[in-house]
Amino acid sequence: MRQRSGSYYTPHQVVEEMVRLAEEVLRTRLGKTRGYGDEGVHIVDPAMGTGTYLHTVIERVARQAAERHGDAMAPDAIGRLAGRLYGFELQMGPFAVAELRAADLLKKHGAPLPPGGLNLHVTDTLDDPYVQEEQLASTYAALSVSRARANHVKANIPVTVVISNPPYDDKAENRGGWIEKRTKGQGRPPLDDFRYPGNGRYEHALKNLYVYFWRWATWKVFDAHADDRHGVVCFITPSAFATGPAGRGMREYLRRTCDEGWIINLSPEGQRSDVATRVFPHVAQPLSICVFVRRADHDPGRPARVHYRALQGKRAKKFAQLREVSLDDGGWRDTHAQGVRPFTPATLSGWDDFPALEEVFPWGSLGITSNRSWVTSPSKAVLEHRWARLIGETDPEAKALLFKETGTRSLDSRPATLPGFEHPDRRMCDELHTGPRLLRIGLRSFDRQWLIADSRVIDRPRAELWESLQPGQVFLNQQSSHEISNGPALVATALLPDTHHFNGRGGRVHPVLHPDGGANVPTGLLRYLAGALGMEVEPTVHDLAAYAVAVAGHSGFTEYFAEDLLTPGVRLPLTRDPALWGEAVRVGRDFLWAATYGDAGTPPGGREPGRESVAFPVGDPRQVRYETGIGSTVPDTLGHDAETGTLRVGPGAFTGVPPEVWNYEVGGMNVVKKWFGYRKASPTSRKTSPLDDLHVTSWPKEWTEELIDLLSVLRRLVDLAPVQQALTAKIVSSPVVTVADLISAGVLPPQPGAARARRRVVLDFGGPDES
Repeated sequence: MRQRSGSYYTPHQVVEEMVRLAEEVLRTRLGKTRGYGDEGVHIVDPAMGTGTYLHTVIERVARQAAERHGDAMAPDAIGRLAGRLYGFELQMGPFAVAELRAADLLKKHGAPLPPGGLNLHVTDTLDDPYVQEEQLASTYAALSVSRARANHVKANIPVTVVISNPPYDDKAENRGGWIEKRTKGQGRPPLDDFRYPGNGRYEHALKNLYVYFWRWATWKVFDAHADDRHGVVCFITPSAFATGPAGRGMREYLRRTCDEGWIINLSPEGQRSDVATRVFPHVAQPLSICVFVRRADHDPGRPARVHYRALQGKRAKKFAQLREVSLDDGGWRDTHAQGVRPFTPATLSGWDDFPALEEVFPWGSLGITSNRSWVTSPSKAVLEHRWARLIGETDPEAKALLFKETGTRSLDSRPATLPGFEHPDRRMCDELHTGPRLLRIGLRSFDRQWLIADSRVIDRPRAELWESLQPGQVFLNQQSSHEISNGPALVATALLPDTHHFNGRGGRVHPVLHPDGGANVPTGLLRYLAGALGMEVEPTVHDLAAYAVAVAGHSGFTEYFAEDLLTPGVRLPLTRDPALWGEAVRVGRDFLWAATYGDAGTPPGGREPGRESVAFPVGDPRQVRYETGIGSTVPDTLGHDAETGTLRVGPGAFTGVPPEVWNYEVGGMNVVKKWFGYRKASPTSRKTSPLDDLHVTSWPKEWTEELIDLLSVLRRLVDLAPVQQALTAKIVSSPVVTVADLISAGVLPPQPGAARARRRVVLDFGGPDES
């Protein structure tokens, strides 16, 4: 139940410090010198659970009263507090625990219950607070009364503090109640204040319970009561809103509405960090404690000053650091000041002067989104087997289960065909052909797998990407939604990329060429670069792509701009030095040749791409050698001996694999381990259908060759990295083309429509008139 509802019990070490920090805001920013003990302070936990936050407030007020005046003062202090303490909880079980614990606490301190009982209620916080009482009629009279009392608090009682760990569920559309979709006739729903013009493609991420609770809390404290709009919101929630593109509207609202804010990043290690570093051991996503305050004398013309700090180390060390945090100590850094910029530190690196990748290559897209795992595999034979199993199923319910129907695709769907990959004009439930068309794609960085190239089984195939497939096409890929802390900030593939190609967590694809074959750059950019570099001939879009991966396609770039990359999205320092430009293009071509397995770029020695294996030739000391056979049994173990440079795949052994290759990561994803995870005896890929259980029964010899190629690619990139790092250091310390330069030249912002794919135009003059 706890995981299904998106609720996780908060460690007491976190609760105690959040309660302390919120009270420090009351004392130092809102003039409430007695903190929670002030008679004008009303506190609510809108996702109360078992009541830990409210109980901690009670204990804190009791302790402070006893310390200030003696033990006999505690009952009076918490007795008066209890009438100003509110809690809402949807689930009956946690509510009962919270109510019992609160009553026991008051009894322990000898304090009476408030008239009418505790203000703890079984209710949906997000429900319409203005619903008429007659609509609440129910056979469960006590629950009806509880909801009516809760609605009275929501609608009529000004609240000074909202403090909570709200639930998380990223599939919460239509569960946001009044916050998401206000009752007809009441105007715009409150969630609309978290939207940002032109941000539509990202705002699906607002359909999350924790975002709904953020909007409820900010509405209640800052908006709901015209004469009482000051107070503090203190939440521990996922960090995505503070850094990602979906949170632009939230950040603009908080800067505009509040006077000051504090972000404590509890997960600077990023997504899926080591469990020992996580504040919540079972929660892999990054978390932050966020505190925002609005004063009674709020100046609407001055945006909120937002402070940032990160806690490092393992869980116990983070708890110790948290205990030492105070609002005005020297450990904070100011974040960006502009309205939608992320709540991450403003730096002096020059980062903000560089054009963003999406400005240099304006047309961008998510990758292929199948929403069913069974349509991809490293083995063509497995996909053919899965397809035949699906087609051969005669029971409709079983077939639907195998297919994994979604809101976009079902057995009855008849979507348009994909460019170059037409399928029969019939529904999947009527399909009889047992031979699917297959296409090799980039499933993850440097991992080439096969896809059933049929739009009937792919929820969102991104037809414009398929149409853009052509000789010379290269897809640049960046992590645009989540921060990264290691590995290259930019990768490339010549294959159609999956939506999670970068590191298994989304990303954004920027094709070098439009479907019509034209360069995906703003009008005038290449001409401007030629002038800035003193070149007689304009650089090509492929030169620009090579330059981009040379500069950003290595861990040195990510480490140098570590704080800047807390804000997702790559920015490119474009040099004005022709020698540095030429060197970067040369290095970038080497990178592209390796990263695309020889499909793009330039191989060593200048030979034509596509004619040379990425594997090292015989006699080269870097050659990966297959010394001990894997055998026919599919292995389930993978290991590495750093001293001998030996990779062990089950009983098999590959030499010439240095630790840098074994440890190569992209955005926290270990490339070799991820590659093997899809191919081992018990694959670790996500299961979406019983068809996912169909896997190879013996180790294909092609996989051995593909593994040698993968290890060779990574070795080439490891060898290039020091050259790239030195080159990047020279570029950022020399004159560069800035955003301001490109705006002055009329290159930026890109022309309207530049962010959309330019499709091929087919002229149809019709057939001869035979009339």
